[in-house]
Formats: sequence, structure tokens, C-alpha cells
Amino acid sequence: MKTFNFFSAILILLLLTSTAAMAQSEGDYQSATTAGVWSATSTWQRFNGSSWVNALTPPTGSEFITIRSTDSVYIDILVSISDTLKNQGKLGGTLNLTIANDGVYQHDQNNGSLPVCTWADGSTCLVTGYVSGSKPNNANQDFYNFEWTCRAQTQNIDLSMSGNTIRGDFRVNSTGDGIPSGRVYLTSPAAYSSPITINGNIYVTGGAFASNGSSSLASIEVYTHGNIIVTGGNFSISRGSGTDVWWYLYGDFSVTNATLQNSGGTARTQMLIFSNTAAEQNIILNNVTYGTGSSPFTMKVDSGATLNMGTTEISSANTGSFILSDGATLATGHPSGINGSIQCTGGSNGGGNSFSPNANYIFNGTSAQVTGTMLPTTVNDLTINNSNGVTLSQATTINGVLHLVSGVFDNTIPFTLGPSGSISYEGGSLLIPVSVEKSVEVIPQSFFVDQNYPNPFNPSTQIKFGLPAESFVTIKIYDIMGQEVATILQERLQAGIHNIQLSASNLCSGVYFYRIQTEYSFDTRSMVLIK
Repeated sequence: MKTFNFFSAILILLLLTSTAAMAQSEGDYQSATTAGVWSATSTWQRFNGSSWVNALTPPTGSEFITIRSTDSVYIDILVSISDTLKNQGKLGGTLNLTIANDGVYQHDQNNGSLPVCTWADGSTCLVTGYVSGSKPNNANQDFYNFEWTCRAQTQNIDLSMSGNTIRGDFRVNSTGDGIPSGRVYLTSPAAYSSPITINGNIYVTGGAFASNGSSSLASIEVYTHGNIIVTGGNFSISRGSGTDVWWYLYGDFSVTNATLQNSGGTARTQMLIFSNTAAEQNIILNNVTYGTGSSPFTMKVDSGATLNMGTTEISSANTGSFILSDGATLATGHPSGINGSIQCTGGSNGGGNSFSPNANYIFNGTSAQVTGTMLPTTVNDLTINNSNGVTLSQATTINGVLHLVSGVFDNTIPFTLGPSGSISYEGGSLLIPVSVEKSVEVIPQSFFVDQNYPNPFNPSTQIKFGLPAESFVTIKIYDIMGQEVATILQERLQAGIHNIQLSASNLCSGVYFYRIQTEYSFDTRSMVLIK
């Protein structure tokens, strides 16, 4: 038995040694001193493909470099990292350090300090070693990309950010793979004083991520100019019961196989706010759970913003509210209309679901729709863009424009045009015609070309454009190489808004461009065909 244990131990040792060796690549550097300077060759060892040997020159920054846990290196010259600097020990003189484009600083230790250095565009700060105890110092600085992958983490931690900007993406891959695990927060009430900005996307693939997790009173603002994409783990506006949090989003919100959860209850304002007034935003929710069964996750669409829900459903397990502001626009493709899209109860946070009579509503499904009784009895603009038709669910007053873009609008339950209301016939029609006095053809003040819808598409899509005056119009399609592949229109058209149906059944998948040329202007837009 003793002999077996001895040989087993030898085998395990050999396996560990070979695994460590296989983890290295020829040309990698590691530190070899408890107190050295970067420029000294005696500070370094280099892997020659089979073993570590004394280096002949210090690393330039283009190699994979490791500062071992027992070592300390002072950066006494200007150093630019274009590969990876993995720090398990101590670094000094970091004002001489630049993490360059595609370069990675990896903080592979519990606690310690992140370097105060130059984070160039395209650089990444990757934290992999946090377990518990004191948080790494200097996390409250501006980075380009920031990534958190701490698989042994057992404790919650905040980064103490305030007034900081992540110029690229923020990623959370793990906050502990075992039990217990932890969470990572952007900030805390004690640290926060100014809004936090993330210019790129937020990716959560695992772990738990939120703005904060405190019961202390505070008001926190976060601005995300890219998308929030959650494909695992838990994303929260706030896991703190004492904080009001406004998370302004300018991109899309996509959550799949993950959890949404907030901890503020009815007393706190904790909401995701769709805020882009220049481009349409999308929400996609697939296999989403809320907390441990139910949890408030309030969402708001700001004035001037457009949220396209497609067929997404915000389920009744979400006890938060959905708020559509004055001047905002909500688009739904759900067969049950707004009632199908918005099922959250509004009972735990946000004051209840609210749909402004001064907002705009779009029904753009691919199967027959009803508007639903959650459509207010008074609206601003109402757009019908569904070739399979839309049915009005209750009597409604339209104070803006009824845009009939595609399909038949079943107005058996009648609508009323307000004092400034009108109808724009743009390719769709009414089941029951209204008097001519209440119908107008809209002529745009200037030439425009809208983005095709749907996009991506297969095999057909609709192209909408407006002519302020009569003109001969040519529409041509080009591939990614600039080669003409189709001419879909060559004729004289009257002033007004026009819709052209493009069938691409004879084209291969890929990116294409459509160019609309008139006698006085032209415009080109891209589209994606996916088969």
C-alpha cells in the first residue's frame, strides 16, 4: 500500500510538472528575483521550449510576461505591453507602463493593486485572482476594456468607481464557480459621487454583476452607450436595498438563459432607462428568470427614444413596472399586441405600468396582431406595419398621424382622429374607409431613405423612402465588393412616401447595399441577407 501511494504521488507530481510546462510557450518571460528592476537581465528568466533559463535581454513587452507571486519588479524604463503582463506579485514604477492596443494586464492575485498606468485604446485590464478580503486597489480609474473572471471568488466586492469611464467593453465571466460565490459591483454609496460611463458593451456570461449592493442611502447613475448582453449569470440594476439607481442604456438589451434581479422593493427607484433618441433600440428576452422566482426589474423608455420589442415578453414573474414616457415610441410584433409584450405586474417597484397618451405606438409583427387593451385610449402617432393585418382592440383617439405602412388595419372598433390627427397612406389600408376629409397624403419636406425592415432579412424586406417632389427614381442593389447585382426600380414617381418590397430569393447570404437615386439627391444604406 505504501509503495502504491509513493508511486501515485510521483505520478501526480509528474503530471503537475508537465501541465505547468505545457502552459508555457517558447519565448515567454517570468521574473526571477524578489527585488529587481525591469531593465536588468538578471531580473528575468526565459522559456526556451523545455525549461526556464536565464534571460539574455529584458522583455520588450511583446511577450507573455509573468511576475511570480514571490517577486517584485520595479519598472525603471518605458514599457509598452502588446501581449500579456500577468502579475502574481508586486509591480512598482507603473507610471512608466503602457498597456497597448491588444495588450492585456492580468491581475492574477487576491487583493494587491492594479497598476496606475496608461491604458491605450484596445487595451484590457483582466482580473482573475480575487477570492476574498480587501479589494484590489486602484480599480477606480479609467480603463479601455475591463474584464472580471475570478472563478475562486467567495465574497462580494465593489470597484469603488465614481466618475470613471470604461472606453471599451465591460465583461463579467465569473464571480466564483463554487459555493459560496460572490458578486462584483461597480461602486458603493461610500465611494460614489459622479456618474459612471461605459462607452462600449456590457457582457455578462456568468457570475453576478450590479451597480452596487449596499443598504445605505444613495443615488447612482450609470450610462452605457453600447449594448447590454447577458448570456448567463445574474444582472441587476442594484442589489442594494437602500440605493436609487438610474441605468441609462443607449444600445440594445439582450438577456438569454440568465437572471434579472433587483433588491430595492417599492421604496427605491431602480430602473433601466432606454435613452437613445437617435437610433432604435431593441430588447430580447429568452429564458429569463427573475430573482429566485420573482423580482422587480423596472424599465422605462425615455422621451424621444424608440424601443422595438419584437415578440419579446416581459413576464409576470417580473414584479417591476414598464414606463413609456411622453414622446417615446414603443414597437411590438407580438400577436397579442402590448398585452402580450408587457406582462410585468408593476406591483413591487416603479409605481405600476404606465403608457403615455402622448407616446407613439408601432405594430410591426409578421403574423396577425391585435393592439391589445393596454394601448391607451388616446395616442399620438399610431403605425400599422404588418402585412398580415392589425385589429384595433378598443376605441382610440389618434392625435398625431395614423401611418398605414403595410397590411389592413381592422378598424371595426372605430378610432377617432383628434383635432390635429391625420392618416398617411404609405402602402397599407383601412378595413372600413373613413371620410376623405380626415385623410391626407403626407409629402415629406426633404428626400429621405429609411433603413430597410426587417434587417437582417430572409428572403424579402421593405425599403421606405420619401420624395418631396416628383422625380425619376432608380434603385439598385450592390454586393460588398461594389458590384451591381440587381436593379429593382426605374420609373417616375409622384411626391410622397413610397414603400418598395425587395425579394432577394436569388441572392446569397451576405451584406448588400441599396442605393436610391433621384433627380435631385441620392442615399445608400446597407442591409444583411441571412439564409
